[in-house]
Amino acid sequence: MNNSGSVSIVTGMCCDEEGQESKYPQGSDAKSSSEKFQSVYWRCAVVYFASSFRNNPKAQHILFTNADRTPNIENFNTAAFFDKIGVKVVQIPFTYQPPMEYYHAFRSTFFKFDIIKYLKNNSEMGDRCIALDSDCVWIKSADRMLADIEKNGLVTYDLYEPDDKKISGLTRQEMQKIYADLGYRTDEPPKYFGAEFIVGSGKHMKLLSEEVDTIWNICLARYAEGKSKFNTEEQMLSYIYNKLGYGRSTGNAYFNRVWTSPLIYTATEADLKMDVWHLPAEKGYGIKRLFAQVANPNSDFWNLPVGEEFAKYVAGYVGIPKRNTPKTFLDMFDNRVSGIKRRLSKVTNSLIASAE
Repeated sequence: MNNSGSVSIVTGMCCDEEGQESKYPQGSDAKSSSEKFQSVYWRCAVVYFASSFRNNPKAQHILFTNADRTPNIENFNTAAFFDKIGVKVVQIPFTYQPPMEYYHAFRSTFFKFDIIKYLKNNSEMGDRCIALDSDCVWIKSADRMLADIEKNGLVTYDLYEPDDKKISGLTRQEMQKIYADLGYRTDEPPKYFGAEFIVGSGKHMKLLSEEVDTIWNICLARYAEGKSKFNTEEQMLSYIYNKLGYGRSTGNAYFNRVWTSPLIYTATEADLKMDVWHLPAEKGYGIKRLFAQVANPNSDFWNLPVGEEFAKYVAGYVGIPKRNTPKTFLDMFDNRVSGIKRRLSKVTNSLIASAE
């Protein structure tokens, strides 16, 4: 890492409140306001920062949350761990809250806009900011990412989605029509960028935050008028990136959203050349097991040298570049246990209801 400005590696933990729940397909079957659901994401945040600390020990690490406290995860003292490895916990309010009926899923992901605003107000122009989703795991250093920020200012990650695929309620073709309504006409359906990857200099975070406020207000107005609008923060950010010409997608060289479930499996040998993996299907599987390793100060997680050896170690837990036999067995076991717990919960709730 060079000395052109501070390096901040951050993520967010936005906790839905009772009555403000939303749907998050790769989380938990529990209500998003519940401790059970939120503990899945707290574990992810622990692994995210632990893996970054191993690979980026000189970076500033920040967890943004709207929670009023950092909860323990069973017997694991989360706050003490964050303090030990130097993670700064910053409480900020969730202000970019759409109406409950705005869209049925991913409501709390708009918390990323509050993170961007914080970075806008608390970063110098030459600082470098890396904001990723908490279910990302670092397997190598941020050096390539930082060099990309130096070169391009703001870095993007292109998902290369098909023109006619529904993505959170809209195809890229339908998004193209909204772009035209807003005065930005494109000859082909616009690129679609992953919002789990918000990476740029302090200068560009300031510009990005201003654009966020503009498109946020436009979409709220379109919703109130019954017009089509961007449904998620990802669609809004994609619009901004396209509009401002951030289309080179250089982040794809070292960052990848990797699907590792039996139903959707995209991992390849090429993923071992990445620096960070986004692992949506591993929240309750590989990441949960890595959390147990992080919690053990004598585990290989803390003792293996970073680089190829550490990357292969993590890969074995998350099924990259293929699902190994131990992982497959453990996933099946966890699924069976979860099924039993769900059935017991239904029986218990039924008995309670009949007794009232």
